[in-house]
Amino acid sequence: MQKKLSPWCKKAKIAMIQNDISVNDLAEELGCSRCYLSSTLNGKKTSIEIRRRISDYLNISDSDN
Repeated sequence: MQKKLSPWCKKAKIAMIQNDISVNDLAEELGCSRCYLSSTLNGKKTSIEIRRRISDYLNISDSDN
């Protein structure tokens, strides 16, 4: 059974689509690897720091509400 994405993961992915930002572009902007960023966006890795940086860059809330 697949794990469902958290509300934050969904918000981040929607914001990326709306702003036409690829995972590669975002990873380069934030100075992290594409693999690490992808794992964070898919809820496999949880890092408060990178999640906050992604939220700030995409101008979304850092909460799961």
